Amino acid sequence: MNIRIPRRQALLAAAALATPRALHAQPAWPTARPIRLIVPFAAGGPMDAVARLLGPVVGELLGQQVVVENRTGGTGIVGLTEVARAAPDGYTLMITGASWPVTMLLNRDLPFRMEEFAPLSRLTVAPFVMVVPASLPVRNLAEFIAEAKKKPGQWSYGTSGIGTTLHMAMEMLKLRAGIDLVHVPYRGDAPAITDVLAERLQAMFPTLSMARPYIQDGRLRALAVGYTQRVAGLPEVPTLTELGYGEVPASADFGVACAAGVPAPIREKVSEAFRAAVRQPEAGRRLRDMGILVVGSTAEEFARMLAEESARYAEVIRAANITLN
Repeated sequence: MNIRIPRRQALLAAAALATPRALHAQPAWPTARPIRLIVPFAAGGPMDAVARLLGPVVGELLGQQVVVENRTGGTGIVGLTEVARAAPDGYTLMITGASWPVTMLLNRDLPFRMEEFAPLSRLTVAPFVMVVPASLPVRNLAEFIAEAKKKPGQWSYGTSGIGTTLHMAMEMLKLRAGIDLVHVPYRGDAPAITDVLAERLQAMFPTLSMARPYIQDGRLRALAVGYTQRVAGLPEVPTLTELGYGEVPASADFGVACAAGVPAPIREKVSEAFRAAVRQPEAGRRLRDMGILVVGSTAEEFARMLAEESARYAEVIRAANITLN
């Protein structure tokens, strides 16, 4: 006899197998109240896509609706401030990235400190790819650099904001290649890539997931991948390391965090739910289709990664003299 198991029960069972403690072993939380998942950047970008993909799955696992809210501005500061000021009850979470500690490095006058947040899980990593408008008369990175050297300060590149990983990646490449490009920050990835497509900018370092559709339809040209190895979505595009520019910090790590004051049992429950969600076969397939790789780390692993990235980006900030002004 075939017994049909409701979807939520199946997800909860899978989560219990995927993690050392079953979700139901934690305190009775959440109750009849939606959970807010803050995205500190504009809708349409890869961070937003990850949040909107995982939100419903996490909601089913926890038995409560997860509402994704975009709170843009100040290179993530607006969203971070909202999470820091929220009641420490677990009903306000945030999707964040490796550039999270950079905000602290660039601006010492903030309404919060790094210690006021608790990293819960590094969920995914999204490789960056350097792209240019297809109309730009360069076929590869060597030609781009040669042309940029002829036009110091005349070419521009876009990012989702000052201090983001996209910004750090291009600044590192500028230092190593000896070129002068003007940085144009936006409030998210989507408006930046729109201006690249409109040929108002000469370059960008978006994630593979964002760039690939435009590469495939011929509107953008990929010059290099900023990851440790070539990616399946663009196997013909070389890495920056292959091209002689070493390891450039050019990937976006997305994770989930909350205010440090949230009780430990609730933090653990949220971490387990997101880790289970990102490992769901359907979620993993959709992430791979977007060029995003699944990680699903523990809170401790995520905290260690953030500390390492903070040290690496501090080096870039000093060398490139990056400020928020």
